[in-house]
Amino acid sequence: MIAKMKAKGVCCSFCGRSRGEVANIMAGTPQRTPGVPKQMIGKSAFICDECVRRYYQMVTGSKTPVVVPQ
Repeated sequence: MIAKMKAKGVCCSFCGRSRGEVANIMAGTPQRTPGVPKQMIGKSAFICDECVRRYYQMVTGSKTPVVVPQ
């Protein structure tokens, strides 16, 4: 899946939006931590600013929109 995303260009691993469709996109690479499958080490996951906002609201129970400074 990651290889397909890299072939198409970077896109959010959660919603599938491309870099051109969102304001910001961040990459994360899992470190050697307990519970992370060995085959995942070294592979990147990407998340866009809109998904970060959405999941933050879900976790905190916030009903107000979160404004992220640009």
